[in-house]
Amino acid sequence: MKVISDAEVRATLLAGAAVRVSRDALVDAHRGTLKAPPRAGIDVGSTELVFTAGGNSSGTVGFRCYGLWPGHADQLVAVWDDKGSLRGVVVGTALGALRTGALGGAAVDALAKPDASVCAVIGSGTQSWAQLWGACAVRTFSEVRVSSPTPENRAKFAARARDELGLNAVDLADSVEAVRDADVVLVATKSTKPVLPATAFAPGCHVNTIGPKLRGASELPPELASVAAIVASDSPAQAAAYGNPFFTGRKLAHLGGIIAGELPGRISEGQITLYCSTGLAGADVLLADHVLSELDLAA
Repeated sequence: MKVISDAEVRATLLAGAAVRVSRDALVDAHRGTLKAPPRAGIDVGSTELVFTAGGNSSGTVGFRCYGLWPGHADQLVAVWDDKGSLRGVVVGTALGALRTGALGGAAVDALAKPDASVCAVIGSGTQSWAQLWGACAVRTFSEVRVSSPTPENRAKFAARARDELGLNAVDLADSVEAVRDADVVLVATKSTKPVLPATAFAPGCHVNTIGPKLRGASELPPELASVAAIVASDSPAQAAAYGNPFFTGRKLAHLGGIIAGELPGRISEGQITLYCSTGLAGADVLLADHVLSELDLAA
């Protein structure tokens, strides 16, 4: 049984492989061969302890657990094999963010225009980076525009995108200017007020939203869900558990069904498409299993 650190996750989990594993998980979840119920939480007063679990038909099963203490983001993911042996435990923060980024990459691959070349990133934190990491595995961007409120943060993000991903990345103070004519817009903030008006999004763009999604407390305007031709999620069941998401009133498509070709996807270049990340339980487990397998091969 191995204990895997953040450093090992970052060194081992490549974006292309992470998107592939996530894509397969999404299809399996849609078809019911990946069991991935909504997350559960235990409120103990000082914090809430959150659990997600998942398992597929091949026998890989496990769970993720994390607490909501302010300033502490450590998570634990445990994986068992089909014979009941504990394969390993992943401890830290990296896997959770990269899981979200890989699912976002799968959404970009399924819903963005095939020739998408301009990407806007709204936000400059860990989740924003993971979204760009995943998106770059499925599209080749000629330009990346980064916008966030803090000049230093967005400048550092753009520099990192140039250095680590080889991108033509610039930082902009004006978020509306950043998304102008963008083919892909990745929004990952903590804002409970819309950071952009619905009119800012160009016809044909695809949007990933990672941050708050409640009606009256969302990083994107509810009007965007009204004009989008497709509103998809990695876990409609988890979205329903939110109670009052900003996309209420729209039939939420399962991203896995779109990937499998069993639900309609983009049919024209002018359509706006929206992916609402809600967290597919079990994706962490399958990505952790992949990391463990890669480490076994390298041993």
